[in-house]
Formats: sequence, structure tokens, C-alpha cells
Amino acid sequence: MRGRLARLGWFAAIWAASVAVLGAVSMALRFWIA
Repeated sequence: MRGRLARLGWFAAIWAASVAVLGAVSMALRFWIA
């Protein structure tokens, strides 16, 4: 159970990081286009 929670934590951290990176890239593209 502890390993499962750790795995979920890793997936959540990676998902949050990827979402933040995608948001930053989209904002940067908007600024570059504008």
C-alpha cells in the first residue's frame, strides 16, 4: 500500500510538472505570436 501511494505521488508530481510546462509553453507562444 505504501508503494502504491508513493507511485501515485510520483505520477501526480510528473503530471503537475507536465501541465505547468505546457501552460508556460502556451503562454510563451502567445507572447511570441503577439
